[in-house]
Amino acid sequence: MEPPTYRRARPVPEKPDTPLTGIGKYRATVIDVDDLEQGYAFWSAVLGLEVIGSRKGWHGRFGYLGRKDPWKHEIILQVVHRSKGSEPNRAHIDVNPNEGIDRAIDQILALGGSVKKPPSLYPRPGSRGDEPPVIDWAVMQDPFGNEFCLVDDLTDAQIEAVVKATDAGASTDEEWRAAALSGG
Repeated sequence: MEPPTYRRARPVPEKPDTPLTGIGKYRATVIDVDDLEQGYAFWSAVLGLEVIGSRKGWHGRFGYLGRKDPWKHEIILQVVHRSKGSEPNRAHIDVNPNEGIDRAIDQILALGGSVKKPPSLYPRPGSRGDEPPVIDWAVMQDPFGNEFCLVDDLTDAQIEAVVKATDAGASTDEEWRAAALSGG
């Protein structure tokens, strides 16, 4: 018997064969920090990018993370002298963890980051009719309060494990995540 295949609200991302056309081309993401060295340490460890250019930053205000050869910055750290308020970011980045959400959270906490929203599945079982969950995700904050998400796509086997656990009475994020993690 073949395992079930689940209809997803969105496909698992693939790289396009042809470049997309638009008004412009994506250049980089800019993240506000109030300490360039701390920003370098945190974001280079989270994203696996090198500090490129001067460690003191360009004019002491902009630091760059990316690849040295050929030189390409992907993240710009912008030094600001004001704290982020309590309001959420209007834009953020999503990070696919290499070793799962829980391991990534431990590593980010060790770097000085924090958890804003604990990990859960999306959509939560039963919240969107019969649409099953397709991602495991958590909202994190860097040491400066900037938000970013950890996002891990669930496999069909993990989705099936969550559906079975829900049918058997699972009703909490912890129970659903445990089923997904044991089903993969």
